[in-house]
Amino acid sequence: MIIDSHQHFWKYEPTKHAWIDDEMAVIRKDFLPSQLQKVYQENGIDGCVAVQANQTLLETDFLLELSNDFDFIKGIVGWVDLRSKDVDATLEKYSHQKKNKRF
Repeated sequence: MIIDSHQHFWKYEPTKHAWIDDEMAVIRKDFLPSQLQKVYQENGIDGCVAVQANQTLLETDFLLELSNDFDFIKGIVGWVDLRSKDVDATLEKYSHQKKNKRF
């Protein structure tokens, strides 16, 4: 199995993605699994691990949703605030997600 171990997805929003400066203007656009799927198929890539591009639980949820919709996303690296007083409950919530298993 050939896996792309570090893939970002986003729906580009200028404020949210302000870290994309003028030198990176070429990536000021959406990057979604539907665009990547054909490239993977044409090049014999079996899947990827989606990595968070924003430090929020909403980002983690976004990646989990994508992984449920696109089987080639084999896992995700999300974000959790490890300093939060609710960290145990948050980790417990995410520990039961479909992609939280070996592939």
